[in-house]
Amino acid sequence: MDVQSVLLGFLMRNSMTGYDLKKSFSISFSFFSGLSYGSIYPALKKMERQGLISMRLEIQDGAPNRKVYTITETGRTCFLESLSAPFSPEQPKNSFLMRLFFFAHLSTEQRKVTSLKHLDSIEQIKAQLEAARPEIEARADRFQYLCFEFGVRCYNDMARNLSHIINELEEDREEAEK
Repeated sequence: MDVQSVLLGFLMRNSMTGYDLKKSFSISFSFFSGLSYGSIYPALKKMERQGLISMRLEIQDGAPNRKVYTITETGRTCFLESLSAPFSPEQPKNSFLMRLFFFAHLSTEQRKVTSLKHLDSIEQIKAQLEAARPEIEARADRFQYLCFEFGVRCYNDMARNLSHIINELEEDREEAEK
């Protein structure tokens, strides 16, 4: 799903500022989407030009004015069509696996250090997900929660698989020392 469809999806619920969209995006998609924050504002401008959303300037006393975005009927139609579009499975991208493929060129110690660093990064993401759980449980609808749980299971699986790889590397090291 592209950034345009994601933004339209958020706006299906209610009108939002760019900041609100960025915050919602961060809470909802940062752990499993390759979409970037930097693409949000250019996409909003483009979507406004295309008539998918409208923008109204909200004047505030003593604070910067706010741009509030609302989905149009054209935007609703476009979003619903994007949900119904044919699905093509995406090729997962995993930079650790690309490195693992070439581990034969590293020393035993470098393999271990690299693997443990990656496991640590996965564990940090898992901790962030668990820290976000109360807010997700309080705000998410059923489908959003299913998405969150899917992400949690994916990171748990990654940690389990990586631990298995680390154990295999440790066995290799022990064999080499005999």
